[in-house]
Amino acid sequence: MKPAHIADRRAREELARLLERFAGRPRPIQVVKKSEYWHQRAAGAALWAVTFGGQNKYLTHYVTTLGHTIYVPDDFDDWVPTRSLEILRHEAVHVAQFERYGWILMVLFYGILPLPMGLSWFRARLEWEAYEETLRAVAEIEGLAAARAPALRAEIVRRFTGPDYGWMWPFPRTVERWIDEALVKIEGELARKASTPSPEKR
Repeated sequence: MKPAHIADRRAREELARLLERFAGRPRPIQVVKKSEYWHQRAAGAALWAVTFGGQNKYLTHYVTTLGHTIYVPDDFDDWVPTRSLEILRHEAVHVAQFERYGWILMVLFYGILPLPMGLSWFRARLEWEAYEETLRAVAEIEGLAAARAPALRAEIVRRFTGPDYGWMWPFPRTVERWIDEALVKIEGELARKASTPSPEKR
């Protein structure tokens, strides 16, 4: 695991580059404060109701992507760079999904099919694509040991099987298998990257 100050310095630099790429796209990606938008406040209240109070931190702890807009909590600017970068890389995957499927299919896949809660296979797979990028970002920024940390694994499993996403895939063994497969894949990617000489060394 990389020392925190080294990871933070690298993350700060990469975060600045990522935000520049967001702004420089043909259709820019905006990062805005969630509480400033009525529909996000309404979504927070609705999620609190349908999860029987289980999801009570939507506005204060969670980042949400709709189309080309990433909605962040009010204290996002105070987050440590590693956390901000890892989460924005996760959310960039959701932007790509909106570009791939469009709004109508994303609403159907993420919110309705096959069930809104409990067995939401499409939501689980869309989120898994983004959480795989989370693991990749953690491994690249903080080190593979950080990506393999039991606490991170437990947090991902909890989110898939608990009220945060409406119990979208309440099968922890499946999520554990996804994590294991992703970590093997990411470890291979890092090994190949490390064995490839940089242009200036060739």
